[in-house]
Amino acid sequence: MKKIPDYVQSKEAADFISKQTEETLDTTKDLDVKLSGVSRRDFMRISRQYGTYATYIAAAGLGGVFSADALAGSAGSVYEKRYKMKPKHKIRYGSVASQKHMKIIRLGAFDFAQDLEERTDGEIQVEMLMGNSVCAEQVCIQKTMQGVLDMGSSSTQNASSVAPWLNALDFPYMFQSAGQLYHFLYNPKSEELFRKTYREKNRMEFLYSLCEMRQLYMGLKWKGKKNITKIGDIAGTKNRVTNTQLGRIAMQLMDLNPVPVAWVETLDALKSGLIDGMETWTSATTAFNMAPVVSQYVGLKFIPGTGHTAMNTRTLDKIGNKLRDEVMESAFQAQRVVQFSNEAALALISGEVTNPGPETIFGKSGTVMNFFDDEALAECEALASPKKDEYGRWHEKLNKMGGYSVYDTMLPVAREYDKHALAIDVEPRRWWKS
Repeated sequence: MKKIPDYVQSKEAADFISKQTEETLDTTKDLDVKLSGVSRRDFMRISRQYGTYATYIAAAGLGGVFSADALAGSAGSVYEKRYKMKPKHKIRYGSVASQKHMKIIRLGAFDFAQDLEERTDGEIQVEMLMGNSVCAEQVCIQKTMQGVLDMGSSSTQNASSVAPWLNALDFPYMFQSAGQLYHFLYNPKSEELFRKTYREKNRMEFLYSLCEMRQLYMGLKWKGKKNITKIGDIAGTKNRVTNTQLGRIAMQLMDLNPVPVAWVETLDALKSGLIDGMETWTSATTAFNMAPVVSQYVGLKFIPGTGHTAMNTRTLDKIGNKLRDEVMESAFQAQRVVQFSNEAALALISGEVTNPGPETIFGKSGTVMNFFDDEALAECEALASPKKDEYGRWHEKLNKMGGYSVYDTMLPVAREYDKHALAIDVEPRRWWKS
């Protein structure tokens, strides 16, 4: 049996292999994916032989039905390519999500890692530290900024507690759709308006991001009640909120009473009625098993849901200009994969559609889907307008950080893409090139 080279895995990562493999197997069960001929014992054996990374990549490439022999052969091929030479640079990547979650929430971590390793012929190797093995959601970006990790992923909303500039994306209703978010991040204008300040203030390179809009998800307290079609239907409710400062202000203005509740306690709070609902995005709700306690989806679209991946710029400086270019190209390829695969997963796996199919997660949970029409959204936008005095301190703070009038300048760029156009129709562009 081949032993994974010592230089590939840290002790933390090696100790985590068994847990990650178990989660991968649980995912195949949860999503009713039939791995014909591959028993749990076979999967564990192959993972121990070639590593979880190679086995997972092999399984993803083979599709839904394959034998243990086919999986072993493919995993061996991935292994041989990955470990044919000792890497010159090893990049530590941390994320709260695991393979299990990434079947649903398409963050692009493995897509980025595989592309970068192949693109650099093994000069760079990405050490995947997933599923809370080294950081929780609130601290992955903090540890990356500190240099404990080389790169990490987190919602920009949670990361804004340590990198306040990330609040610049969260002016309510500046972005009106996931398509507008993707268009902005692909747009070379985002370099000057957004990425540059993140780099200068926090020494972080914004690489790529999942893009959704943050909605409200009402708990079991709202099961059987009338469909929520306008903001007045939920006025006075109490709702869990993340770290986003501008999002909190918007919720207060819409009379949604934001309250901080730890993510691990949110499920029980929704189930018991301690809170009415929570603000987040769909793939986070479905990937982390919140759907069974979500009775109604409320399509507020009030701020972005951006699960971003960023790298410490000191790491980029260390690897040199040539490999830096390869990192950026792999980030572009990962952004494309995330754009298309997450949009598909939202419809086909999560069920973020008007009538979710019985095989989708929302379909199985019986969640009522309420998509606000343009009139209802316009009412929300008027209530939560960033032009109101309540945002004054944040306008001043962000304008000082960016060196320009952030909201007024970003708004027309955010709105360049038709809010009704499909996110999959956004043209992928290399944002760092003019």
